[in-house]
Parts: sequence; C-alpha cells; structure tokens
Amino acid sequence: MSDEKKDRFKRVDKAIDKVREEFDEVVDESKEAGGEAREDVREAIDDVHVRIDKLRKRTDE
Repeated sequence: MSDEKKDRFKRVDKAIDKVREEFDEVVDESKEAGGEAREDVREAIDDVHVRIDKLRKRTDE
C-alpha cells in the first residue's frame, strides 16, 4: 500500500477515535441519554471501523 493510502487510513482512524470521544462527552453531558443508546451508537461506530479495516486489507492486496 502506498504511503498516501496509509496516510488516508490513519486520518480515518483518527477521525473515528474523535467521533468516539465526542460521542462519549455528549452522552456524559446529557441526562436523557440512556445506556442502551450509548451501546447502540458504539456498536455502529465499531461496525464502521470493522468495515474500514476490511477495506484497508483489500487495498493492501
């Protein structure tokens, strides 16, 4: 994989980490957000991350 492609994936990884951090802060600040909502969003974020990893592996081939 070229350095340019690696850099793109690094930026995507950082963006996903930032989304997780921001989401956790929003939930922590919100009195109405329940644990179930938090888990649903975390699962969705994790799913996106898994899909990106699959794409990264296909790009390596």
